[in-house]
Amino acid sequence: FNIGHWNYAPITMWLRARRPAMERVIGDVWSTLKCTASTVSTPASRVIDTNLPGFGYKVLGFLGALVGYNFFVMYVTSRTEAWMFLEKLRLYAVGDELVHRGFFMSDAEEKDTRAEAFGHTTERLNAMWEAALADATQAKSFDRLCAHLEVDEAQVPELPKPMSWRFSMMPYGREDPDAKTFGFAAVDTPASGNTPLLDMGSHGD
Repeated sequence: FNIGHWNYAPITMWLRARRPAMERVIGDVWSTLKCTASTVSTPASRVIDTNLPGFGYKVLGFLGALVGYNFFVMYVTSRTEAWMFLEKLRLYAVGDELVHRGFFMSDAEEKDTRAEAFGHTTERLNAMWEAALADATQAKSFDRLCAHLEVDEAQVPELPKPMSWRFSMMPYGREDPDAKTFGFAAVDTPASGNTPLLDMGSHGD
């Protein structure tokens, strides 16, 4: 085995040396499965032959089993339909909440949303400053200007978070460095093409 054969690869010689053991294991597994199936099916076939003699009774018994199965499914569905509907509504509520939070926004949409919010906040603060300055100028009072600095907690908007966790931030794809743990040899790396039928060696990424 340790010496190179002139006609066969070493793995072939290794498999030939272990062929009797593998045949014994495969034969014993097949015999066990066959005996188990016979042990289970023989009493069942005897009961069927005893209670349903003839082909016609067996057909009627099969149809009865189908009808009973349909009644069973109808019973279970009638008892669980309301719960399943509530579960679907709950899943829809979670998805809708994530949509409103911007969980499914892309990087460009997130950037545009933050820029738009910044523009609205800037316009609002400039309008408040101009109104306070006009009021203080008309009254000729610095105290009037300071009075506009009082903060009403009910009117303070929520500060934006510096980072929002979104679905697009999850690493995906073979080219994403965050999705790589250990590299693969070039011979084991799948092809980079992705056609509708997938090329040979591609895992569909």
